[in-house]
Amino acid sequence: MRKIVHLSFIVISICLISVQNPYARPVAEYTGIITVAAQNRNSISGFVFGESRTPVSTVYVELTNEFNSTISRIQTRGSGMFSFTGLPSGLYNVKVLTGGTDYEEQTRSVSLVPISVIQDRGSISEQVDFYLRLKKKRNVGPLAAPGVLFVQEIPDSAKKLYESGIVDLADKKEIEGFNKLKRSLEISPDYFMALDRLGTEYIVRGYYLPAFVLLTKAVEVNPRSFSSTFGLGLAEFRLNQPDKAVKSFKNAVQLSSDSINAHLWLGVALHSKNNLPEALASMLHANKLSKGNSAEVHWQLARVYKDQKLFRQAADELEIYLKFRPNAENVEEIKQIVSSLRQKQ
Repeated sequence: MRKIVHLSFIVISICLISVQNPYARPVAEYTGIITVAAQNRNSISGFVFGESRTPVSTVYVELTNEFNSTISRIQTRGSGMFSFTGLPSGLYNVKVLTGGTDYEEQTRSVSLVPISVIQDRGSISEQVDFYLRLKKKRNVGPLAAPGVLFVQEIPDSAKKLYESGIVDLADKKEIEGFNKLKRSLEISPDYFMALDRLGTEYIVRGYYLPAFVLLTKAVEVNPRSFSSTFGLGLAEFRLNQPDKAVKSFKNAVQLSSDSINAHLWLGVALHSKNNLPEALASMLHANKLSKGNSAEVHWQLARVYKDQKLFRQAADELEIYLKFRPNAENVEEIKQIVSSLRQKQ
């Protein structure tokens, strides 16, 4: 059982972080988050509703490209609304992540192809609404609560700060957004939504110590949260705590068995402990879930195969990786490694 983290520790840790330079240690290469150019004006927005057509808040909506690489992940607001802006033209998948709830996940494909007589001009906005269905349960007793989301009694002042902070973050006003989330926690130290959002925002920006503090608390408040559990695993791994990271990633897999990232990162953590058989099994499962379309999964598989001295398989995985990332900065170096592995086989 994790130790409860006192709010003063949370506040102190958060105050140590300057949001003037939030990208000091980016983790985009690991989480699959892609920074899009500011000049792109396309957008995808919509609402998430439950079976009773009531808004579903605080669930994550994930945006991926046609190769299943994650571009962004945001939480729905109190109204159930989500929005992705500044997107380049292309094909996208929008997925509602329902880990920790009794709803089924849903995915919709969206094509953003602006129409303009001038090349590279024009923009398009697509509206995509989701109506979630409850999972079909077996052997469920009469006292089971259908479709129950995590609910807290939170002061209105904290809620308003949180919701305003989320809007600021969506509008790229990071300093204002972070400050409002922190103030909401000062009012309500156990406010799960604020703990989870601020912790995951810090993970994306590479601030692992405050993320660890916030997400440890978030998991204590809501043990069924996939986002907090997975984010905690990332923080633990980056803080050189592989044993704890493996445990958190295993919990994340239990909460969302079809999460590609959960299986992938469980494999990465197991690999760091030199548990090659289990690492390989976890990564192969991630590869199956992604239908072979994740460049990061192929890269990590190559590393495990190499350490197992399965050089042909390692070379094969690197070549598949290059098919997805033909413009990688170190493409020539990777090609040389492939050649070397071919010779070793």
